[in-house]
Amino acid sequence: MKKPMADIAAAALDQERNAPGSEIPDTYPLDLEEGPAVADVWIDGDLGFVLLVHRRDDGFIASEMYYSLKGEDNRWTDAEPLSGGIFSFDLENPSAADDILSDASVVVLSETESSVFTGHSDEEDGYELVRLYEILVSENVRSLRIEKTGPKTRPESVVSEKGLTSRVAVVAVRPGERLHVIPIERSGSKSTTSLELLSSST
Repeated sequence: MKKPMADIAAAALDQERNAPGSEIPDTYPLDLEEGPAVADVWIDGDLGFVLLVHRRDDGFIASEMYYSLKGEDNRWTDAEPLSGGIFSFDLENPSAADDILSDASVVVLSETESSVFTGHSDEEDGYELVRLYEILVSENVRSLRIEKTGPKTRPESVVSEKGLTSRVAVVAVRPGERLHVIPIERSGSKSTTSLELLSSST
């Protein structure tokens, strides 16, 4: 019996796997043969997102985004589904992914906005409009350097490095934030390709 996707997402959050600052794996261990797998995890304080991927009966690979909040007891609440979609290419086929990249180190596959309850926004009864980006990376990329600049009230920059489980990463940008995403190649050098990711209110 296959494990429910919500349980898979919850386990990934408990491990805080691939969150910015976590251990960086040497390879991409994504395997869809046993069912849904964790493509990536994004954790920002007490807000967490998990991108799951699975192969459908028609052969296409679908994505499912889950999210959760960390409570006062430092435990994650039950992971809830947020959105989903279908990839236009076979994620397990390296050449298909390379065709999408077209010699770039990183490209944005999709971006969506979701109103998520965080408890931090008084103006919206605790809801924030979070912009989610799904990013495809080259096989030569081992991690992503994340340079986050906050809103005008706290514009200091925070820098972290994010490991990768697959060639698709998820990045969440909260209101007023701006993220500069720089691919780090397996040689340790910075890629010449980078991304500027904005929130809906930036």
